Amino acid sequence: MSRCVSVLLVLVLVARLSSAQQVNNRAELKEVEKVLEELKAERRAMSDRLQAAERELKRVRDTPKVAFAVSLGGNGVVKTTTGSMDLIYKEVLTNVGGAYSDATGEFTAPIRGVYYVRFTANAPTNFPMSAVLYKNGAEVQLIAHEQPSGEGSDTASNGAALLLQAGDKLKMMLWHNTHIWDNSNHHSTFSGFLLFPLVDEPPTEFDAEAELKALQASLKQVQTDNLEVKERLESAERELKATRDVPKVAFAVSLGGNGLQEATTGRKTLIYKDVMTNIGQAYSSETGEFTAPIRGVYYVRFTANAPTNFPMSAVLYKNGAEVQLIAHEQPSGEGSDTASNGAALLLQAGDKLKMMLWHNTHIWDNSNHHSTFSGFLLFPL
Repeated sequence: MSRCVSVLLVLVLVARLSSAQQVNNRAELKEVEKVLEELKAERRAMSDRLQAAERELKRVRDTPKVAFAVSLGGNGVVKTTTGSMDLIYKEVLTNVGGAYSDATGEFTAPIRGVYYVRFTANAPTNFPMSAVLYKNGAEVQLIAHEQPSGEGSDTASNGAALLLQAGDKLKMMLWHNTHIWDNSNHHSTFSGFLLFPLVDEPPTEFDAEAELKALQASLKQVQTDNLEVKERLESAERELKATRDVPKVAFAVSLGGNGLQEATTGRKTLIYKDVMTNIGQAYSSETGEFTAPIRGVYYVRFTANAPTNFPMSAVLYKNGAEVQLIAHEQPSGEGSDTASNGAALLLQAGDKLKMMLWHNTHIWDNSNHHSTFSGFLLFPL
């Protein structure tokens, strides 16, 4: 009856452990799914930002470069006493974008936007001076005007940032009974440039066929994305399983006893009887051997203690033949000595490590664990 109860308790414990493992698996699965959803959301957000940036970049690229600077030129006074007249600025200093015409004296706005426009007029002060900016041949935008003031000359300027529609025309005019003067040094000038465009988004009409094609493309993309997510999820689960399947391996043992072990007729295997740790059961206290359960890198170290009146040794062998590490001390008089060694070793599954005492050497230990042998799995390969 007692045996049946024990068996039932073991079964209950195994079931609970299995249930706990399943809970852990589901928790890790949910965590992976959460991360994948966050990545998808981040990708969608980046796609939206990319599309907006590309639209804005296209708008910037499509914005024409517009700047002009012109001068009346000539060598003397331009005067009208029979009505207003157009001023034709013949000397072109700058005309990026080709929006100014030196044949008509007009600047034509290529796109809707805000333009900065300015002009300067110079003339003798013995007669009225003017320079008037018109938009579309009718609206006065800016003016520079000076009344006579005796002998000498005068300069007047004006300028403003103007909102122009595509196709709006600007030109300078000289009013009736006024004059203006210039020469090759460009005293009387007219210039402007585009500050920034103001382009309204064109209205879009609903196109059912195009919308259907876009939705079909989106559906295909979602299906592709889901397949990618599934593959990534399966890969993550496989990696998680591989991580869980890695055995936990660690051991720490001591020679124990209460005194010397000595080899005077050849070398001898050291059997470390006092087992402090043996997770994974890879160390045998019967043979003194550690057997690597899987291929991987293991950290192994040992410490040897002995009186100094006789040579001391502790030698690590792999598969009974290859010396891996050694601790060795020659006699040095009265007292005792301790020596250690250790290294990270690549072991294949089934490789065996054991410690040996060389011929004509000794080692010492007691219950305080002076002479030890230990190791653990760092990572599998």
